[in-house]
Amino acid sequence: MFPLYDESAPSISPPYIVFALIGINVFVFIFTIFSISPEGTLSTFGVIPYNILEGKRLFTLITSLFLHAGVFHLIGNMWFLWIFGDNVEFNFGPLRFLAFYLLVGVIASLIHVFMASSKDMYMPMVGASGAISGVIGAYVVLYPYNKIKTLIFLFYRAFVYDIPAFFFVGVWFLYQLLYMGVSTSVAYMAHIGGFLTGMLFCLLFRRKVIRKDYRA
Repeated sequence: MFPLYDESAPSISPPYIVFALIGINVFVFIFTIFSISPEGTLSTFGVIPYNILEGKRLFTLITSLFLHAGVFHLIGNMWFLWIFGDNVEFNFGPLRFLAFYLLVGVIASLIHVFMASSKDMYMPMVGASGAISGVIGAYVVLYPYNKIKTLIFLFYRAFVYDIPAFFFVGVWFLYQLLYMGVSTSVAYMAHIGGFLTGMLFCLLFRRKVIRKDYRA
């Protein structure tokens, strides 16, 4: 399943923080690939679990959120941020949304650090996935019945359906759980931890007076 777009919140202003986050991530990616040593940049500013456990290079818990290992990694993350971030920013307000995004991203990275296997202990983790997973968690709390226009490939054919957010996110979360123990370069524990943290922190960051969905 791939989300195309969702029902937009009736915001009176554009999602400036979402725009800024996407812009910064794209800028950093371009800077990284044209740097003298892209791999060195990822190692220097990505989260290496061993360093964090030793109390070293703690700043990477933030810098890693703006680094991506490849163009598809970047596009996938930024697309999900664009789909789900604007509604959450509308509810939280710009500054609270930014604080939420960074805080959930740091916590997701820490969960990855503490759950890392021995072979991953010296591997840098980069990407905004943990923070964006938190945004998805907040979204499903705030707008569970919003319709997600979704592209589905089935039997070599493509279909587009309107799927309730709670169902789309439920399938997405189940996918993370299924691959949690698989040996892969994807930090699924950061996704799961970020998602659950985002759901919990949503109760603290959200505005008190909201409509939970925008059904007619």
